[in-house]
Amino acid sequence: MLKDPDKDFISVNKILGKQASIGIIPAEQLIPWMVITVISYILTNGLFSLRMPWFFTTTFWLIVSWWLLTGNKPHLFVDRFRPPPGNEWYNGNLLYLSPVPQHRPNPIRHRISDSQVRVKLKPKVAPNQQGDNSRLMPFQNYQNLLCLVTIKKDGREVSGYLLNEGSQYQIVFGFETAGFHNILYRHEVNNAATALEEGLKDIAPGEKMTFHTGCYSSDCLRQQQLTELADNCHLKPISVLVRNEQKRIQELNLAGTRQMWNQTIFCTWTFNAQSGSKSNDPLSKFINGIINTANSIAAQFTGNQRIYSERFYKQLLLDAFEQGYIRWELLLNTKIGLEIQPMNARSLWGWLWQKFNSAPVPPIPQLLTLKETASDYKLTETLNSHKHACTILIEGMSGRSSCPEHRKASSRILLPGRNAECGVLTMEEGPGGWLNTREQLQWLWKIMSNSYVRDTEAVVEISAAPNFIIQDNLARQAKQSKSAKKRALEKGQGRDVGAEVKQEESFEAQKKMYKGARAIHAAVTFLVYRPTPEQLTHACQMLSHSFGSAKVLRERNIAWQLWLETLPITVSWLLHSSSLINERRLTLDTETVPGILPLTAVRDIDSKGVEFITKGGKPVYVDLMHNQTSRAVITGESGCGKSVVGWRFAVDALAANIPVVGMDISAGSGSTFETAVKLLGDEGAYYDITSGSSNLLEIPDLRRFDREERSRRLDQWKEFIRKALTIISMGKVRDPKLAQRVDAILLLTLKKFLEDPDIIERYNTAFEKGWKSTAWQEMPTLTNLLKFCTKEQLNLQNFTDFDRIAINQIITQCNALLASPLGKAIGRPSTFSPEPAVKFFALSGLGNEQDQYLMAINAHAACIRNALSHPKSLFIGDELSILFKKDGFAEVVGELCAVGRKNGISVLLLAQDIDSICDCGAGTMIMQNMVYRITGRLTSNGATSWIKNLGYPAEIISQNATEAFLPRAADLYSNWLIEKGGRFWQSRYYPGEMILASVANNQAELMARARVMAQYPNTLKGQLLALKQFASEYVQAVKEGRSLTHIGKNAVTDINGHKSPQDLIAS
Repeated sequence: MLKDPDKDFISVNKILGKQASIGIIPAEQLIPWMVITVISYILTNGLFSLRMPWFFTTTFWLIVSWWLLTGNKPHLFVDRFRPPPGNEWYNGNLLYLSPVPQHRPNPIRHRISDSQVRVKLKPKVAPNQQGDNSRLMPFQNYQNLLCLVTIKKDGREVSGYLLNEGSQYQIVFGFETAGFHNILYRHEVNNAATALEEGLKDIAPGEKMTFHTGCYSSDCLRQQQLTELADNCHLKPISVLVRNEQKRIQELNLAGTRQMWNQTIFCTWTFNAQSGSKSNDPLSKFINGIINTANSIAAQFTGNQRIYSERFYKQLLLDAFEQGYIRWELLLNTKIGLEIQPMNARSLWGWLWQKFNSAPVPPIPQLLTLKETASDYKLTETLNSHKHACTILIEGMSGRSSCPEHRKASSRILLPGRNAECGVLTMEEGPGGWLNTREQLQWLWKIMSNSYVRDTEAVVEISAAPNFIIQDNLARQAKQSKSAKKRALEKGQGRDVGAEVKQEESFEAQKKMYKGARAIHAAVTFLVYRPTPEQLTHACQMLSHSFGSAKVLRERNIAWQLWLETLPITVSWLLHSSSLINERRLTLDTETVPGILPLTAVRDIDSKGVEFITKGGKPVYVDLMHNQTSRAVITGESGCGKSVVGWRFAVDALAANIPVVGMDISAGSGSTFETAVKLLGDEGAYYDITSGSSNLLEIPDLRRFDREERSRRLDQWKEFIRKALTIISMGKVRDPKLAQRVDAILLLTLKKFLEDPDIIERYNTAFEKGWKSTAWQEMPTLTNLLKFCTKEQLNLQNFTDFDRIAINQIITQCNALLASPLGKAIGRPSTFSPEPAVKFFALSGLGNEQDQYLMAINAHAACIRNALSHPKSLFIGDELSILFKKDGFAEVVGELCAVGRKNGISVLLLAQDIDSICDCGAGTMIMQNMVYRITGRLTSNGATSWIKNLGYPAEIISQNATEAFLPRAADLYSNWLIEKGGRFWQSRYYPGEMILASVANNQAELMARARVMAQYPNTLKGQLLALKQFASEYVQAVKEGRSLTHIGKNAVTDINGHKSPQDLIAS
């Protein structure tokens, strides 16, 4: 029976990891007590020749003392006496020793045996400032890396770390994964939990899988993207806005609000060269060991050592691919269902480099490559440095070492290359359970995504526990519990509740084991990075108190050892190799172990674009025009921040030198983008289309395209103009047959019109001479088109009365329009320049709905004309809800959403509600072609529209109607729900201060901005400085909740001190 992912409790059986006591001896005390007994005997009978009573007394006293000191966790006591290595680590400058002897230089081969693949460096004794000697330990001795390897087989390229310890070789494969998204549907939760439970049963014995999930305050990639945009942008004001956003991102990064997340899985494949097999059977190991030893001796005597060595590494890498990598990939990708990407050599080296350094990644020092050829396998080695890879990692750059330091401290590690100190926390006891499966999968992510958690990494290593030993241990515990119950009854003590519970848990665990579940060892650790010890202590305390019933403690004794064990270049087992006495790892079954795996994280959307910050500080990007041509709709109640987000998309396009055209129905002094557009000077135009004219018949400027592309784009324009003319011609008449005939007549008219030599010449001359020229005023208009709409011009052979009615309808309606006050806005040459990079057409002062509708058609025609004139463009429609009621307008917008991608036209619509779009005639076409739906704060009743029209889950969209979704003025962010392809992201948008100031448009904001703008010169520099001044005062007032009446009341000093627009972001 499947569990309900949102209701059924998931309980952790903690008895699974406990060992049955041996009589009165606790299992974890067996080895120490035996050692104490031996020592007591040697002291009392061997050394001092005392009698047996002394032996028993001494043994009893030492055992009791030990027990009192250590309790149930002997490692906490023993680890206090394990000092860090020497006085400090140092860089031993280890040289690279190729695994293949014949690749080594002759001087090295004379000094080092061919059979030796690792060199242990000697400690160095050096005088210190106190006049004593310090014993320095080479850091290279504490890692097992030989080199990086790449296997090219079956058309695939696989890479890993090659490790060695004695006769044991290990290859560690790395996989990058997106994990599970943090917002999943019910069926996805069930599928993920079931797949994990079944997949983890197939972990190979003796191998381990280590999950690394980290969140780091780093803005390097984003800063690089924005710097490139600002440097290449042709518009200085936009460049300033982009650089101002860089400043904002830097602030978020320093505050820990913005963090980069990564998820990596490392899987091992281990081979023992002495036994020559992975078999755990002692007899097989013995036989294979004899065979390998004999082959090695024979190779030395026959002089075939080189061939033997090459053959060994060829077979090692080949077996690692076939027995290791393929198996892990099948488990992770197919059985568990994770989206994984194998890490290549460059990624593995970069990942390792960033553990020690913050500088750019150097070339890979050494790479051993096995490549499949037509007849055999070829082993080659790429050498970029004679220094060992570990030496490169810790030697640092610019004269500063990156060698880790412990400074004789047992609770932290210093990483000079990262300018950070690292603290280690371990999970000593797991949680008691989870409310449901969803909570189980998200448990670690919810903790790590808290606002106070940053620069933190979760490292969880899991491996298969021996089922036979686990089952035997459970059976013995059940028997002991049964005996305890029986003794309690015999002694008249009643029921032993503790024994009964223990017995039930033991039986429950055994039932799971017999039904196919497997026991899993899990070592759960957390690495916290901070620049100072005080910050590190505070961060570790905050994190350790975040796990509820689970017990997470900071490692105070052997932090250096555990930090080493978290590295994938050591063969040690995390929390196991360093535990001398008891088992520190958790033991869980395959049903409950997913709860401690850090596999949940916010999925990426796009690689660049407008940045939103999700829970946990992870940035996600919405890209409408960089790597794709896409569409988005932004909805939300008034005041939720639509204008700010919409303008940021416009800035994103303009920064990439992509023109922007838009329509704004809410025109007037409070128009959304008016101030922002006018800030661009001659490169920005905000037209009130009723006060000028926009030639409906002006064709797009297609001179930059080749002949084929010109023809295609012109056809697109003709298609739109035909539909616009049909809408104008039909007016309020609702006759489908007549509309069809009118459309056909207009198609012929346009064809005849655009093929006329005189018309072609007038168009060409107008574009050649340019705007404001006499030729521009002679560009063909609607009046010229109507001259071609006659029986004679169209050469209609079978002219019917219906044709006459259709032509008459066209002529009458168009002439009536030209004679009306709107005629000059449609039927004359355009009075605005086609050159500005951003053009917004405002619809204002229209007396009735029909006039508004016709002007909207004309404005939309101007937008399409400008968009088709460029390879890429962005169309923005702001508050077009009223116009969507008209089927004709809705259809042209719907067609733009459907086919605009072919012409490089990205679309962005802004609306207060979704109903006006979904209920219009082309609602289905518009919404189905919207790749992104970005929803802000909604009213309590408004959320039902998203449930009804878009099928959004109520539990997700209902959060948009809560107070928590209101914009937060104190922190300058607004909340948004992004949906793409049925996947949801709850996010925040943090605007740059100058972007926010440029689109602030309520009455108080407009007046305050106008006062500041009036105090500066009406030049580009003056207006930018005015905006910077207004942004500074405005943001401060908003954060403090003060009135804006004081803004702009102070006198302004001269501005000559500023040398360039880039200086605007300096402060």
